[in-house]
Amino acid sequence: MTVLSAADVDAFVERGFCVLPGAFTAAQAAAARAVVWRRMEEKAGIRRDDPATWPDSYDIEERPTAPEVLGCFTDRLVAAIARLVGPGRWNGLRTWGFWPVNFAYGAHDPRPVPTHGWHVDGNWFRHTLDAPQQGLLLVGLFSDVEPGGGGTLVAEGSHRRAARVLAAHPAGLTHLELFDAVLAEPIGNITELTGAAGDVVLAHPFLFHTRGFKRHGRPRFISNTEAGLRVPLRLDRPDEADHSVLERSIRAALAGPPPVFTNPLRCRF
Repeated sequence: MTVLSAADVDAFVERGFCVLPGAFTAAQAAAARAVVWRRMEEKAGIRRDDPATWPDSYDIEERPTAPEVLGCFTDRLVAAIARLVGPGRWNGLRTWGFWPVNFAYGAHDPRPVPTHGWHVDGNWFRHTLDAPQQGLLLVGLFSDVEPGGGGTLVAEGSHRRAARVLAAHPAGLTHLELFDAVLAEPIGNITELTGAAGDVVLAHPFLFHTRGFKRHGRPRFISNTEAGLRVPLRLDRPDEADHSVLERSIRAALAGPPPVFTNPLRCRF
């Protein structure tokens, strides 16, 4: 099943992400949102029908096992993952994990974008060029996300700087050490991830991102999870054609020039 075009693959290598439209349906997204609304009410008294109970943001660090949620990890999404990490190299775990719900985060902040909170996921392992734990970052849109609607922000091309930093530290870096090294210089090319409920962003594990300011609209529901790998990446396969798209993207980052950022900003974790 071919679900990603050549342009999608090029975008992943160069920009650090591509988008799979309609990975699941809007109806499936609505059913999964209902599960999250129920869980927020159980955990924190956040009620769907009472905006007075809504905080600026609320994060649920859970992997719901409700069928309405698991059904959103479709075969179409699996095919896209395999296209990027290589057939048979994904660990096969079909779950949606971290749920950051954005009600009104930064609604009155005068800055165009936040300069704090920039990170890559993976505080549970030591980061190396070939670490298998993350594989891909998957950002599932479980509600429509319009511009200014609190979408995740990414720094396009930051995955290339992170790859070069990790290459200079073959013994690996902790989460915070990686942040300090990559964010020692300004980043830019900041893009808001927008789209329709059911879209999934397939992002490079080295791509720096943060929570975007939410200026308007209904609560924004997304889920971040990882597509971990069975074994570590290999950047020195004897046959070039055997390298996955993810492996090729890292090789290209190391072989090419450092990324150049437009409108660079001094950012931090």
